[in-house]
Amino acid sequence: MHRVTRTVLTAAALSGAALGLTVAPSSAAAQATWTVSPGGSFTGHADNPGLVTDSGTHSCTSADVAGSVKSGSGLSGTGIGQLNTMSFTGCSALGLSVTITASDTPYAIDVTGVDATDPDRVNGEVVGVKAHVSGFACSADFTGTVHGYFDNAAGTLVADGTSRDLVASDASCLGIISNGDTAALQAVIKLNPASRITLD
Repeated sequence: MHRVTRTVLTAAALSGAALGLTVAPSSAAAQATWTVSPGGSFTGHADNPGLVTDSGTHSCTSADVAGSVKSGSGLSGTGIGQLNTMSFTGCSALGLSVTITASDTPYAIDVTGVDATDPDRVNGEVVGVKAHVSGFACSADFTGTVHGYFDNAAGTLVADGTSRDLVASDASCLGIISNGDTAALQAVIKLNPASRITLD
């Protein structure tokens, strides 16, 4: 029960979305520059985003985001984009409805390097994510980073659910969520329009 609820809550912090990215930058990658085309504002939608915990993966019905990426060449990977809004619908924990509310947006999007196994994937992260989870007799905040990648071929922003860097605080949830609990978001966010991000 502890982990199921924690999973749903974590999705909120995504958030990120939803929206998110994987990172292990070297000094060379950190100094790399990027080209983004066409850039500008985007919206994004994900079906069945998952919250990954030790107990498994649990889902909301959907997640929606809106943000922007810079345009042009010679761009730093740090702050190459941002998420301005993030929302989740149809989230539940142990059959109970849970509301996830993102706060303190925008969240910075950083890119850190081209994935070694797939040249269409650009690794990165969404940083500074803050989300509040509320439900019956349950309240908690999650803050941290969502990891994943941009998929240039699919036009998606993917939170891969592999790094549990969303951390719970101010938790009062009948012991279901405790301070220091961690979680990760898993979501495939289809971007509209999608921009292509490539290494210079």
